[in-house]
Amino acid sequence: MAPSVWPASATSPPASVGQRETRPAPSPYSDSHNQKGQGRTTPKPCLDPALDQLRTALPHCDSNEALMGQEGNLRRTAWAVLDTQLPPWLRLNGRTRRPPTNAGNAFISYLNSLVYARLLTALRSTPLHPAIGFLHSDTDRRRNTLALDLAEPFKPLFAERLLKRTAAQKHLRETDFETDVGRAALSKNGRKKIAALVKEELATTVYHRTLKRQVSYEELIHLEALKIVRFCLEGTIYKPFKPWW
Repeated sequence: MAPSVWPASATSPPASVGQRETRPAPSPYSDSHNQKGQGRTTPKPCLDPALDQLRTALPHCDSNEALMGQEGNLRRTAWAVLDTQLPPWLRLNGRTRRPPTNAGNAFISYLNSLVYARLLTALRSTPLHPAIGFLHSDTDRRRNTLALDLAEPFKPLFAERLLKRTAAQKHLRETDFETDVGRAALSKNGRKKIAALVKEELATTVYHRTLKRQVSYEELIHLEALKIVRFCLEGTIYKPFKPWW
């Protein structure tokens, strides 16, 4: 029987031997930034207080609903911080679904659906039943809840991250979305652009310290499904995916 509470996250693996160490890019959620041409700093939206609150609350969560509630609180803060780095027409202004009400939410929903589909494909190549999940097991019995569970750590890697990148590179235009009263969706051309972007992203490789070789983002998704197989068959502790680069 699957456990009722999601296992704790793993710590990030250290940098691999022989890999060139690069200085990480400044965090988009840093505490402050220098004003141009001035020697002082000004406050910048930061996730640190929300993360501290999450770490304090997690040990006291005694149900899936409590865990998901805390995750939702952090996500809302993260989306608000993300909005400060997007042009006005791409801002979420609060997360909306079914239907998304603006371009930013339409982008996030579309990318999340692609991530979910990739996890579902990965699960179907294993003995696992994609409809028997952990966290989402009581939220929607009509959906493949295990795919929903495993998609969670990959959503920010693709959706929010790519939204910020496309905004910075001006890859998308307002004409790539179809908007109506209270709803928005990517246009056919917009979906084509995003499909090409996601295909390229899935082929991106990183060095996997345990396997001691390069693995693509696509393979990382399949490896996540195999972790659950090992957990069920061998009792190996499940350590959720966490970017280490």
